[in-house]
Amino acid sequence: MTFKENGKSTTKKIAFSVCVLVLSMLLAVSSISCQTPAPTPVIPSATPDMPKPSEAWSADGIISTGEYSGTMSYGDYGIFWWSDQQNIYIAMEAKTSGWVALGIQPGARMENADMVFGFVKDGEATVHDSFSTGPYGPHSVDTEIGGTNDILDFGGSENNGVTRIEFKRALNTGDDYDNQFSKGTNKIIWAYGSDDESTQKHTARGYGEINL
Repeated sequence: MTFKENGKSTTKKIAFSVCVLVLSMLLAVSSISCQTPAPTPVIPSATPDMPKPSEAWSADGIISTGEYSGTMSYGDYGIFWWSDQQNIYIAMEAKTSGWVALGIQPGARMENADMVFGFVKDGEATVHDSFSTGPYGPHSVDTEIGGTNDILDFGGSENNGVTRIEFKRALNTGDDYDNQFSKGTNKIIWAYGSDDESTQKHTARGYGEINL
């Protein structure tokens, strides 16, 4: 290819214009590529055949698959729970024909613990919403000390030497004699006895946690 010395050759102008055009196109494509947003990630939805624990929950004294999302075992005592951010659903079970109990957010030993006692007698479950005013009790029912009974639903069973109690209550009842369940770690104490009378000394007791 021959160019004139004065730089006014048509051929030279065409070549220069083509170079400018190609460079402009490359810059435009690069700009569009940089401004294109990243694709939105696809989040898989929950399996429709898997019911939420609250949908499967029933206060019948039977701990069924899908009823609870959390569980802890302390020897012969077990606890199960699930929360819908408004209420908490709890099951307690122990190898006993007597009472089972849970203390929520205790202080020193039992002091200021929000207590729930349950037992089954003649096939009928009884659950008490109680509060311990001292490290060793007493743990009177809330209604006797100016509080309210805030157990919304409950049930129980006793089979083959195992007692199971299920109950439902609000995370925060607003009762001065109920301790609030909070997101994160909630300290608990647990116990069970060999008799249906909650005033009888426990057979076993211990500390644990409910994580929400």
